[in-house]
Amino acid sequence: MSTNSQRLGKYELLERLGQGGMAEVWKARDTLLQRYVAIKILHANLQEDPNFITRFEREAQLIASLHHPNIVQIHDFQITRIPESTTPIAYMVMDYIEGGTLDEYIASTSARGKIPSPTQIVHLFTSMSLAIDYAHQQGMIHRDIKPANILLDKNNTTRNPMGEPILTDFGVAKLLGVTSSTLSASQLGTPLYVSPEQVRGYPGNERSDIYALGVILYEMVTGVPPFRGDTAVNVFTQHLNVTPTSPALINPSLPTALTLVILKALAKDPNERFASAASMTAAIAEALNMPVPESLGQAAYSQDEANMPTYLHSPWQLGTAPLPPSSTSGVDVINRAALHATPSAPSSGAQVYQV
Repeated sequence: MSTNSQRLGKYELLERLGQGGMAEVWKARDTLLQRYVAIKILHANLQEDPNFITRFEREAQLIASLHHPNIVQIHDFQITRIPESTTPIAYMVMDYIEGGTLDEYIASTSARGKIPSPTQIVHLFTSMSLAIDYAHQQGMIHRDIKPANILLDKNNTTRNPMGEPILTDFGVAKLLGVTSSTLSASQLGTPLYVSPEQVRGYPGNERSDIYALGVILYEMVTGVPPFRGDTAVNVFTQHLNVTPTSPALINPSLPTALTLVILKALAKDPNERFASAASMTAAIAEALNMPVPESLGQAAYSQDEANMPTYLHSPWQLGTAPLPPSSTSGVDVINRAALHATPSAPSSGAQVYQV
């Protein structure tokens, strides 16, 4: 969208916060309610996809129906025409969250050779799992969970000092008809977190979101995702066929129990993963010798523990030096900063949205 067009209806566009292959996000001001909002303008060719308008209205209504403190709230969605173009555009209006992203947080901690504390990990995953399980109960699968889609609200640090996690883009991948075959180089952040079944062309289900959480946890405690490569196809192939390098080989200080939790979440077979985000978070807490948060409720107590892996795919001993990872296992192929670069640099203090 041209920056010359500084209005969308009642919304005054102020600055572009992020731009990617599927959408661009702007900070805007609602001129009627006098408040800041974020507007996601979707990169959909409405002329070539005659079913898009119907799909957009249906999916946007479902997304807007989600009401949870850890899910960004959708306030409006429209299909409209702008003066300088004959092609209509679709956009969604949502809460403007001031702060960074989990992607930035992971990059910052890993650059300093640090990982979050057990308390930080458990609290962060508790907040995220409550949001994800709530959405699943409403019949909504995210399908594109990644650190760049998790905003950290700097104005809410009571439970999470880095900022309360707010999930964005629920259902957007389905709305745009995104599959592994349609992903481009500009969407390289997504292949890092996509599940094997999605690579095969299936739409994904609740346990596809669990797989993405496993990738995020792996990255948080090692500084790198389990599978990387110089092309999306290379990464897809690893998700399908390659056993992830044990995170303990990269970070030998990890408890064996936490390594097993990560490997379970990353199981190639969806049925071998955790049944819910809450049960995964409960297993994380127990692996870190922390009490299971009461807020997780009964969903945290499932049969998942009985099905935990009892061995590591890559044997290791605590205290030994990490082995040099093999490039064929997806580790250390290209540097993390290149994978997670933000397409457009925001002004100082602005929220960064990767789309």
